[in-house]
Amino acid sequence: MIELKKSKTTSEEMPPDLSKQDALSRFVDDSYTLEDMALLLNEFNKDDDFQAFHPVYDRIWNEVISNPMPKSKEQQEANHNEAAQLIEEYERKHYFRTPHVPVRNSNRFRKIWYAAAVMLMVMLVPASFLLIQQKRGQTHVVAQNLEVVTQRGEIKTVTLPDQTGVTLNAKSRLTYPATFSDRERSVQLEGEAIFDVTSDNERPFTVTTTDMKVKVMGTVFDVKAYQDDDFSMVSVASGKVEVDLADKNVLLETNHQLKWDKTTQNVEKMTIDANKYLMWSKGTLYFNRTPLVDVVNVLNRYYPEMEIELAEGEYFNLISGVHDNKQLEDVVQSIINITGLKCKKTANKIIIYAD
Repeated sequence: MIELKKSKTTSEEMPPDLSKQDALSRFVDDSYTLEDMALLLNEFNKDDDFQAFHPVYDRIWNEVISNPMPKSKEQQEANHNEAAQLIEEYERKHYFRTPHVPVRNSNRFRKIWYAAAVMLMVMLVPASFLLIQQKRGQTHVVAQNLEVVTQRGEIKTVTLPDQTGVTLNAKSRLTYPATFSDRERSVQLEGEAIFDVTSDNERPFTVTTTDMKVKVMGTVFDVKAYQDDDFSMVSVASGKVEVDLADKNVLLETNHQLKWDKTTQNVEKMTIDANKYLMWSKGTLYFNRTPLVDVVNVLNRYYPEMEIELAEGEYFNLISGVHDNKQLEDVVQSIINITGLKCKKTANKIIIYAD
């Protein structure tokens, strides 16, 4: 236990108030709370000589982030010893040069705050879900990622930390941070989702998929980027969207759609009725010259009760039409009528085939 006593020197050398003493005591006893840590870090950040401590701090921080897993008691003790050595190096370098200042007394509390902050950084990794980096007058929070996943036949809605609304289609995955940074709002998508983005001119909103990056400030749009589809698409219902592909950048406005052919690498920009491409969120399937292979993929995501399979062969059929809450068998029959193909049903599968 560290016991804090009043110094007989100037007011600048007075110890912190009782609440700070209690917080430091609880920290040393490993019984600290999140409020205690916040109090200590806040006090630490007020120190005028904090800039001089950056080299020491950086060495501790780099060691922490390179070993993010919870540490054993022996490892924590080793880190504490390392922190103590670094503090001694700091004092020898910065305070023994001024012999008129009694280091043992006037810098005692300064040394305690530096040590407390360094050890806090070492111990917070296994103890907390946030890594708080106090550096150069700024606070950076590295938050854990959150994930929303949908199964076959499932649609989910989620509200992101900035109040952006997302509707996630079946067989999709959305990954996003628990807290967005001060500079950007970035999420990752596998599958399809409608984004109703909260406007923020200071922080662009970015959706990253395997093939493209969609960047906006505030708008409503749909991103469709399934791995097993032949095409990836972005459909804009309102506002403006910037789409970055491997070799080009495309600007889309309301009722514009970008369609990227994964096989040919061809990019097509067209004018559409975007609301039709968002109807899946209400339970309605809309196809507009959609390749049969992609239609089958859609049906397999939308109807969980049975698998649809295309028999071996080449299929160049394009499907158009609206299917509003119909039974799977009805949708398949419509496809058969349009294409002239045939189907057969087994216990848990419908197979579409040509003659």
